[in-house]
Amino acid sequence: MSDDGCTGVRRPDARDALAAALKARLRSEPLDRVTVTQLARDCGLTRQAFYYHFHDVPELATWVFETEVAAQVRVQARHDAWADGLVRLLGYLRANRSSTTAVLDGLGRAGLERFLFRQMRPVTEAVVREVGGGGPVDPADHRLVVDFYTSAVLAVVLRWVSEGMVQDPYRLVGDVELMLHGSVQESIARLDARARPPAR
Repeated sequence: MSDDGCTGVRRPDARDALAAALKARLRSEPLDRVTVTQLARDCGLTRQAFYYHFHDVPELATWVFETEVAAQVRVQARHDAWADGLVRLLGYLRANRSSTTAVLDGLGRAGLERFLFRQMRPVTEAVVREVGGGGPVDPADHRLVVDFYTSAVLAVVLRWVSEGMVQDPYRLVGDVELMLHGSVQESIARLDARARPPAR
């Protein structure tokens, strides 16, 4: 008997198999038409095996989205290539419109915003390090700068998504990059100047 989760044993590749099956289904049908039975059959699993890993199909869609988006962003943020990370994120969202739309429906805008904020913050951290010489000296000011610009970039991304992801990601990220460079540097300089004790 195969280790398909029927006996409560986790099959290591079951999540990945279900994710691949869902993505294949979403290319031709909306999320609300995809069933657990279909996905289990596509993977050669049982319904019990599906429920061992996920509560329902929307939860699977959210897991796929979160896992893959996190990978798209963080692989570049680690190398300070923050603009590349942002382009990869936008490219993923556009190439996976059906999954993005499904997650929007499942998480709602507020949930998507919270998730993307967590994923994009390392990208902004890389920007602050790259163009701001490490960022403000004061840790509280450093957090303020990173959070502020993360929110600003996130607003641009969410608007791009809501408008149908039409604009070319390279052009959008190029515009963001132009705005961020001077602005981040000036913000850091002003905060550091405020933190310095007055000259006697």
